[in-house]
Amino acid sequence: MQSGGRVLVIPGLNGHPGLLMRSAPVLFPEWSAVAFNHHLDLASDGVEGLASRALGVLDDPDEKVWVCGESFGGTVALTLAHQRPERVKGLILLSAFGWHPSALARRGAGALAVWSFLGHRLSNSMYRAGRVASLPTQLGLVFPGDLFRSYISRPRANVAAYRTKAELSLTFDARPWLSSLACPTFVLTGTWDPVVPVSAGRELARGIPNATLHTIQGGHLVHLVHAKRVGGLIAAWAKESLSPDKGFP
Repeated sequence: MQSGGRVLVIPGLNGHPGLLMRSAPVLFPEWSAVAFNHHLDLASDGVEGLASRALGVLDDPDEKVWVCGESFGGTVALTLAHQRPERVKGLILLSAFGWHPSALARRGAGALAVWSFLGHRLSNSMYRAGRVASLPTQLGLVFPGDLFRSYISRPRANVAAYRTKAELSLTFDARPWLSSLACPTFVLTGTWDPVVPVSAGRELARGIPNATLHTIQGGHLVHLVHAKRVGGLIAAWAKESLSPDKGFP
C-alpha cells in the first residue's frame, strides 16, 4: 500500500471500473486504488444499497479511505459519506452532481426512453459506432490514442442495471443533507459537459462546507484526458486537507 492510504473508486452509470482504474495510478499516485464494480448491479435497494456494497469491498471494517465518485458514482460517494462519515477521509467528485437540474432531468428521461427501446436491439458494431459518436461530449476533440482505444473497447452497459441507475440519478437529491458533510471534498468539472452541466458541479461545491472546486477545459471525462494534471491537483488538495491547521482527523 502507498503511503497515503487507499482510495475507493466508484465509476459512473456503466458501472465497470476499467476505464477509471486505468488512470488511477496517475490520478492517485500516492494512494492504492480499489474499485467498486457495479456493472451488473441492479440497484434494487437504491443508491443507499449501492453505497453499502461499495463500502463492502474494503476488507477492514474500520478502515478510513478516500472516496472517488465519477458522474453517477458521485451520488453513491455522497451517500456513503452521509451514511458512514467515520469511514471517509475525503471525497473526490469528478463530473458529479448532488441533484439533477430540471433541464438535464428532461434530457435524461428522453435518453432513458430511447435506451430502454434500443439497448437490447443494437448490434455490437452499431453500439461501437454510438460510442465513437459520443467522443466529443465525453473526451473532447483532442485526447490520447490509448484512452480512445480503452473508451471504445470497454464493456457494453448492462441494459437492466443501466436503466435502473439512470432512473435513480433522475430522482437523486442530496440538498437536504449536503451541508452536513464535514469531510474535505474535491469537485472537478469540465468546461463543456452536456452530460452533467458545469453549473451542477458549481452548485454541488457550494452546497458542501469544505469543498474545493476546480474546472478544466474539456468534456464529461476531462479527468481521464488530463489525468496527470488532475492527479497533481488532487495530491495538492489532499496534502492541504491533512495539514494540522485544517482540523480534519
